[in-house]
Amino acid sequence: MGKMNLDILYNRRGTDSVKWDHKDFVDSRVSDNALPLWLSDMEFKVADEITDALIKRIEHGFLGHSMPGDNYFQAVQGWYKRRFNWDIKKDSIFYSPGVLPALGFVLRGFTKENDGIIIQEPVFYPFAELINGTNRKIVNNQLINDNGDYSIDFSDLECKVKDPNNTMMILCSPHNPVGRVWTKEELIKVVNLCRENDVLIFSDELHCDATRSGVTHTPTMTITDYNKIITAVALGKTFNVGGVPISQIIIDDEELKEIWHRETRLKHYISFAPPLDMVLTETAYNKCEYWVDEVMEYVEDNYNFLVEYLQKYLPKTKYKKPEGTFLAWINFGVYVDYEELFELLITKYDVLIENGRTFGESGAGYFRMTVACPRSFLKEGLDRIVAAIYELTDK
Repeated sequence: MGKMNLDILYNRRGTDSVKWDHKDFVDSRVSDNALPLWLSDMEFKVADEITDALIKRIEHGFLGHSMPGDNYFQAVQGWYKRRFNWDIKKDSIFYSPGVLPALGFVLRGFTKENDGIIIQEPVFYPFAELINGTNRKIVNNQLINDNGDYSIDFSDLECKVKDPNNTMMILCSPHNPVGRVWTKEELIKVVNLCRENDVLIFSDELHCDATRSGVTHTPTMTITDYNKIITAVALGKTFNVGGVPISQIIIDDEELKEIWHRETRLKHYISFAPPLDMVLTETAYNKCEYWVDEVMEYVEDNYNFLVEYLQKYLPKTKYKKPEGTFLAWINFGVYVDYEELFELLITKYDVLIENGRTFGESGAGYFRMTVACPRSFLKEGLDRIVAAIYELTDK
């Protein structure tokens, strides 16, 4: 099989794409023509095998109720065994229509109103929204930022897990947006602190397949026998099918399974899964490993380009390649007021990236942008950002 051409830019307008057609979701002033470098959504077409399998399934002519079967479970098990040497039992895999709904089920089913939920800002902002929305309290174990090198503040985490009101921790691993892939040693320390204080861990491992060469993600459940861990994985980031509402929730503990069952099936009736999602999952995990590897190689090259570009034009950002995710987290705030820059980018330079302040106060000055796109697209966005920063600094 020849190499895929990942330099092609496809027209995605008019497909109700959030990234392309609904940019006003971020700010009403964003123009229709703005270059979208926001959202963790790649500009690469899905693998041909996925398209072919979905067409074949649709041609069958029936899209009635469906549930995961053996082929589905085996595909999931096979992927995580091959990629991470993670042995997942079939009866530990639960379907959820996405990771955020799953987090909502977990918050409601496993914690009580006013419980403290530990997160590590700057972090994926829907965590905070869901915690607030379910009347739980956000407890921020803020990451330590040493010139863009992020680490866990373990002494602060120890204080927070010792507080009996804090009953759950959301671990983002790999971390979105800062791009850390936590080491085995770091994960063991987190798990031990939670174990000592009976804190439930919800491990969001969505970006587990998006790591740099030589960096390997460690699934939290593979390093411990602590039973109060729920892991969320999904195809969305890995195979660029983020619009498909499917994720796998991994629960080993029998008592936790019972609570999940009660919350999802008895309250929300989540046990059926869309028939096309079953086909997509089986095809992606069984036949599309080559696609992930080629895309990640291209993303790696994009990061190398980004590092050189910023060294040349905006050296004060001191930007380094992250260990994981296909999202760049860049400190443009060293040059300009971040609010002014965001406004100028959307009102004059027609480029949309995400304001890091959204990810928590500690994200102020930083911006998040995707690098999973053709190089020309990335360069065009960077050129516009540089022009905006130069205008604001009168360089």
